[in-house]
Amino acid sequence: MAFRQKGRQKSSQNSRFTKIKNFIITKSGLIQTKFNNINNNFNNFLQQLPNLKQYLIRQQSSILVIILLAVLCIITIAAIAPGNHTFEGNLIFQEMSFTYNEPQPKVFLRNIKNIQELENEGIQTLTFTGSFESQLPEINKSNSLEIQLLEEKSKIIISPANSQTESDITLEKLQLQPQTRITKLNYDFERQGLAFSVVPNSRNHPNILEIFLGQKPVKVTVAGYKIPSLNLPKSPDDQEELEFIVTPDNPGLNLKIQKDINLYLTLSKPPKKSESKSKPPKKSESNRWFKGKIQTKDVKFTQLLKDGNDPKNDLEISTIIEGKIRMVEQDRDIKENQFLMGENSDKPLNIQVINNMQIIPEKKGIQARFSGKTKKIQIGLDQDFPVSSIQGSWLDGVLPRDAIIALFSFGAATVANLLSWLFANINSRKP
Repeated sequence: MAFRQKGRQKSSQNSRFTKIKNFIITKSGLIQTKFNNINNNFNNFLQQLPNLKQYLIRQQSSILVIILLAVLCIITIAAIAPGNHTFEGNLIFQEMSFTYNEPQPKVFLRNIKNIQELENEGIQTLTFTGSFESQLPEINKSNSLEIQLLEEKSKIIISPANSQTESDITLEKLQLQPQTRITKLNYDFERQGLAFSVVPNSRNHPNILEIFLGQKPVKVTVAGYKIPSLNLPKSPDDQEELEFIVTPDNPGLNLKIQKDINLYLTLSKPPKKSESKSKPPKKSESNRWFKGKIQTKDVKFTQLLKDGNDPKNDLEISTIIEGKIRMVEQDRDIKENQFLMGENSDKPLNIQVINNMQIIPEKKGIQARFSGKTKKIQIGLDQDFPVSSIQGSWLDGVLPRDAIIALFSFGAATVANLLSWLFANINSRKP
């Protein structure tokens, strides 16, 4: 019995070995056959090379025409496809807003002299030092007074104690931190006042406002305040104002702007108008108020008229008085109350740099030169229906516009002729 089982096992092993051997022989044959086919095809390809060469020589003219057509088509597309281009402009406006877009702090306003009244509205902390005069004995005994403005509606007004004397109050500088937004920047020619709002981006890096009070007594009026060092009785009317006069022993007053504030500067002297055309123009002091060059984003020359009942009824109006803009050798005039838009009518133009801002009394507005990059400029009284536009192609960044027009005309005519020749040549070769 044991002998028969061993015989069966040996027979089974021989059968498996035979199957594996036959499988290997079969696969080897298939691989050899495929290799022979590849070798034959490659040899046939080498044999046909002279014929292919002769065919390409016969078709050389057609190939050159196709290549030329492809090049002309690329040039045509480049002359049509919109490209990103630098623009520059000059505007006179009544009000504007922008976001400061440089990586480091920078001075925006400086050396505004003869301020008759400076009003600061918003949450703020100020410290005055010197001798005080007030109806409250607690204040008269102080030589330093810290005042906290507690609410958004809180305000402080600083003005000369004697309005008949020339004011020494000066805004020495306003330094902006990156991504700070300036809104509602305007000049009131009736009040002779500059107004704007500061919206900080970070509380950890406050914007700095430096005020020079001078040596003369100044009058200070505050509302919505708290004086931590004094136990003043709480007023039954939270809007009641406190007024005192301080003769500062430290003429400098520094404000750290960490939350939104509104500033109003009323000047004792109006900005000077430009001289007559026969005389060379003199640069007035107001022309030196604004920093010469500042990088920006999200610039708007608009004003929002709010409806207190329903925000949906808020109306945005243009504050542009007049201006001109230029891109890819094309100029457009901007008329009063027209909007200046970018590629999309619902977004402002991508103004990246503003420089040479100044007050223009003759036009009752502020002038600014600016530049940036965009694919399209749109102008119109209605933001949804622009009536004028400037758009440059990709080729405008390489060649002058006259050269592009000439090249486009030549290419269009040449493409038509080449296509006619190519179709005629193909038809003539048919059997």
